[in-house]
Amino acid sequence: MLKLKTLLLIGFTALTIATSIETQAQTPTETHTLGQYEVKIPDWSKITWDNLPPVQQPGYLSIPPELIAKFGYDPSRSWSAGQKVDSVVMLGDVEDALKMSSLSLEDISAIVALDSKLTLKDLGLMQWQTPKTLVKAIPTLGNLDISQVPPIYDLFTQVAEGKRGLGERGKLGEIAQDNWPGAKSNRPNRNSTKIAASGNISQILESNPRAANTPLGKLDLSRYPIKSVPFLTQTQLARFLGWQQSYINQVPGLNKVPFDKMPQPINTGFNVIGIASLVLGKAENGDTTVGSNYFISGSINRSSATVPVACESRKECSYMELGDLAGQQGELYGKRWASGSSQKVKGGFGLLGKVNGGREPTGRLVYGSAFKVVLTGVNESKGTADFGLFFRICANIPFQGKTCTPYFIGPVPWMPVSENELVILGTQ
Repeated sequence: MLKLKTLLLIGFTALTIATSIETQAQTPTETHTLGQYEVKIPDWSKITWDNLPPVQQPGYLSIPPELIAKFGYDPSRSWSAGQKVDSVVMLGDVEDALKMSSLSLEDISAIVALDSKLTLKDLGLMQWQTPKTLVKAIPTLGNLDISQVPPIYDLFTQVAEGKRGLGERGKLGEIAQDNWPGAKSNRPNRNSTKIAASGNISQILESNPRAANTPLGKLDLSRYPIKSVPFLTQTQLARFLGWQQSYINQVPGLNKVPFDKMPQPINTGFNVIGIASLVLGKAENGDTTVGSNYFISGSINRSSATVPVACESRKECSYMELGDLAGQQGELYGKRWASGSSQKVKGGFGLLGKVNGGREPTGRLVYGSAFKVVLTGVNESKGTADFGLFFRICANIPFQGKTCTPYFIGPVPWMPVSENELVILGTQ
């Protein structure tokens, strides 16, 4: 069991949300009619990681070595205001929500066009793969002759050269002889060029652990076409070591896959809709007579459900008051969505739950657990409410399960709402 002192070594950023986001989201939308109202809902067939607005606030996460060992990879990162979301969010953060690791490059190419000149450098996770982990991810590689996989051949050559200082054509031969079948007396001369260009990859890996465990990033991966590793494009991302720490933009084409084409498509959130009746600004305070049953905003529990949280008594509490399409008898009538600029609530769970002081802006899971929708500020004089998306960092610890930070990466500008317009609340 890790001590609390260790947990406090995890870095966090202080979270401040502007009451108004100047660059409003230009979100592709569809218009639907509900009675006398029209509602604009996100057009998920046109929304991708690539066209989401940038993150508005900087931040970082620094994981101590003892936790990195538990995770099996390093989820540490930092980001700047104005940085694109696809360069901040890693695959492991949203795995439960979207299942992107089940995709292969071939799957992605069936949805969006990929550059025909892709190299191994374009697939970011290749830099920390080794010949050993590559064969584990793509078992068929092990049966091939090493000359059929140029990156592995060249890596073994490079390691051999550094270890034994062999000549240009004899350097792999020195390594390959270690696994050459037959008695020593039957082995070819160690300077043979034939042996340098042949050998079963699995056998060579077993006999040469140093080269087998050397990262491919030691090579200039931009020199190798993506198809220089046979079967690579047909292999699911989840089969590669440390796929979780790959940023979304490090997988060719993935940031251009629409959210409705994900292996687990985005939740449309269209089940529950309310009316934005009134927005009230910073002059409003929490009231002991207005309990959590009056609120639809709050924290997110381990089961990815929104748990309503009331504003603290006598503390600032700007909010949006809702109406119900069914009138005063409706369940949403008079309910409040508090602003994340006024209220911070408990967030996260497990080892990463201490990040950002264990707090996140109040809000709702409207479209599933990939991000939290937060009311970032209201303009009472104009009768408008601004929204933003917040993301979190998640990891799975072997034998312990999932752990997540609070939703503290953001805000990413989202669809604003005006009084007397409909607002999407999710499926709860």
